[in-house]
Amino acid sequence: MKKKTKWILWSITGLLLLLLGIQLYYSYVMKDTWNEETMAIQAAKQYGELVSSEKTYKSVWGEDNNYWVVTGKDADNQDRMVWVKFTDDNVPVEADNAVHSLLLKTGLSEAQMLAQIHQEMPDAVIKRLLPGMYEGEYAWQLQYENHDQRGYRFYRFQDGNAIGDDIILPN
Repeated sequence: MKKKTKWILWSITGLLLLLLGIQLYYSYVMKDTWNEETMAIQAAKQYGELVSSEKTYKSVWGEDNNYWVVTGKDADNQDRMVWVKFTDDNVPVEADNAVHSLLLKTGLSEAQMLAQIHQEMPDAVIKRLLPGMYEGEYAWQLQYENHDQRGYRFYRFQDGNAIGDDIILPN
């Protein structure tokens, strides 16, 4: 009985140490991303008229297109979307045009964009939809799979019109 209890205690201790190690490793790996997200929220509140934040998205597309997008409420309790530009060193750009804030009602929300996509491409499987910047325009970035083809499509935030042609990924 003593031997069995001893092995059970050692097994539980080993399992707890393993779980602690996994948690510490995860925290170490995610630390930079969490710091970026915190900086983006602070910039959105300071320069983008946000009072509270709800969701954050990281969008990286091409050179010089590293953005964090923060959604939340402003002082008038209206939904707002704020684009915060980051440098290649993953810190917010310190310039007048580095933070862009728009009322959500001036563009399409995530739910409206999803409804439009389902109407345009009923057979497509949406892999990811996030706001970002594409060809100098504030946009929704869609990653999809349709008829064994994977691709990207960009939609203008203001009106939901497609920007350019789809980018089809090779199989």
